[in-house]
Order: sequence, then C-alpha cells, then structure tokens
Amino acid sequence: MILCLVVLGAGALLGYQLQRSRQVAKDEIAVYVDGKLYATSPLRAGQDLTVEQEDGSVNVIRMTENGFYMQSSTCKNQDCVHQGDVTRDNWSQRLLGTHVICLPNRVDVVLMVESADPELPDV
Repeated sequence: MILCLVVLGAGALLGYQLQRSRQVAKDEIAVYVDGKLYATSPLRAGQDLTVEQEDGSVNVIRMTENGFYMQSSTCKNQDCVHQGDVTRDNWSQRLLGTHVICLPNRVDVVLMVESADPELPDV
C-alpha cells in the first residue's frame, strides 16, 4: 500500500514537472483579489501596480525587466514581500511557481505562462 502511494506521488510529481517544462512565461502579469481578476498589465520595468481595496488593504507590485515582486503590503506577516522575485527565468523552480500570494489581503499576482507547444492549450 505504501509503495503504491509513493509510486503514485512520484508519477504525479513527474507529470507536473513535465507540464511546467512545456510552458514559457509571457511578458504579462495578472492580479486577482478574492479570486476575481483585478487587473492585468504588461511587464514594465521600474513601474508599480498598486492594489487598493475598500477595507484599506494595499499591495504594491514592482515590475522588473524580467518579472515582478511584491514591494510592499499592509498585511502584518509580510510573507508576500519575502517570497522574492518571479521572473521568466526562475518561475519553474519556485515553490509557488508563477505566483506571489498575500493571504491576509486575498491578493494573488501571477506571471502569465503559455504553452510552448502550439497544439497544447494555454494555461
């Protein structure tokens, strides 16, 4: 039973990595608040995208030439700020992949990816 679970887990992990290897990052980010699309933006090095919510929550996303990072947040724990850069070069090796997530403020910032194989659908 344990061996079957290990084999299934390894197979799932291999499939996930194979899927990631067939994707390439776009020059665009999407911002979701409460699971709903808040904004999209092309990457513009040195520009900020500020997410201001009615409850006073504020997140500032700094775009770089190659990606983005959460520059600041009004959340208490600041985990989103410490998640680091998401770039076209590192997204496939990051634990959260293309995402920087601020749970207290319900903000999810995503570096958009697309299939490198024209026969596969975009994600």
